[in-house]
Amino acid sequence: MKYLVEQLIDILKALSDKTRLRIMWVLQRAQSELCVCEIIDALEENQYNVSRHLKILKYSGLVQERKQGRFVYYSLSKAGDKAHKIILELISSIDKETLPSDAKRLAKRLSMRKNDKCVIGMQNKKS
Repeated sequence: MKYLVEQLIDILKALSDKTRLRIMWVLQRAQSELCVCEIIDALEENQYNVSRHLKILKYSGLVQERKQGRFVYYSLSKAGDKAHKIILELISSIDKETLPSDAKRLAKRLSMRKNDKCVIGMQNKKS
């Protein structure tokens, strides 16, 4: 699939924000889908901001969502073309020393899962 110029601009705009780049990084680091509350806790950001950023990433085609009961899970969209693969490679090149707090919080949050699924909701105290 070749990108239209507008599609590529949407993707690049989506990645131009630090919080959205961090969301992409934690999704890639987790190597599985994450509940929105896990993303909130991993980034120590409030629910409104994370949801707003996830909407932009979803609109750009970089992430997808799946609802299961009261939880909404997000994952990286599969790379279907060269540009998307390059973007995912660039994000994977960010090591955990660059975002050590995010990496630590993500690992802690993932350790709370039962049967590889989120079961406890948000732990973050920010609103």
